[in-house]
Amino acid sequence: MFTARPSFGLPKLTNFARIPARIALGVFLLVFFLGYQPYFGYPPLKHSVVYAEATQEQTISSQALPFAFQLPHLGYVSTHFSVYHPAIDIAAGLGMPIHPITGGTVVDTGYNLWGLGLVVTLDHGQGYHSLYAHLGKIYVKTGQKVSMTDTLGEVGLTGNTSGPHTHLELSKAGVNINPLPFLPPLQDLASVYPQPTTTPLTSPAPLDLKKAIKASL
Repeated sequence: MFTARPSFGLPKLTNFARIPARIALGVFLLVFFLGYQPYFGYPPLKHSVVYAEATQEQTISSQALPFAFQLPHLGYVSTHFSVYHPAIDIAAGLGMPIHPITGGTVVDTGYNLWGLGLVVTLDHGQGYHSLYAHLGKIYVKTGQKVSMTDTLGEVGLTGNTSGPHTHLELSKAGVNINPLPFLPPLQDLASVYPQPTTTPLTSPAPLDLKKAIKASL
């Protein structure tokens, strides 16, 4: 006769007892696949999250100019450099000789159809170019090397201009820059022709008709 041997293993779980085990297994697998690694220790650690913000800083260091600059002629600044006017206008007498602001080579001469009139463009090397516009006469030609004592032409009224002046542009590597910081000091239009001071008008006192009639009798 067959006799069943006693089982010394783990007791079999009922269907109701298997539910917590399945929940625990599911939570473990979920945590495992999410990559969370819990820290079991004392005291508990607090992780601070730092959000770094990227900032761009630009430092401009002053450098010595590669050559000296001079004024093309005497005068005063009638129009300053701006986004809409990438040059300065130096007003002067009609026919005044125009000199290069520094030595270079003439790379362009002729008449500009966009309002600048007669123009001369110089290449000074190291990426610097200068342009002189509204000339009345041109004394140089393309390819000619000029020094600071040479004469490029005369102050004129060619192109769109309301008075005799030189439209002076200066560029570095193809980008227009303000010529004023590179040139010797120039007077401003406001200092040459100061605006007159005006006193505010006051309204006259009301007229008394009775007194006016008595005074006229």
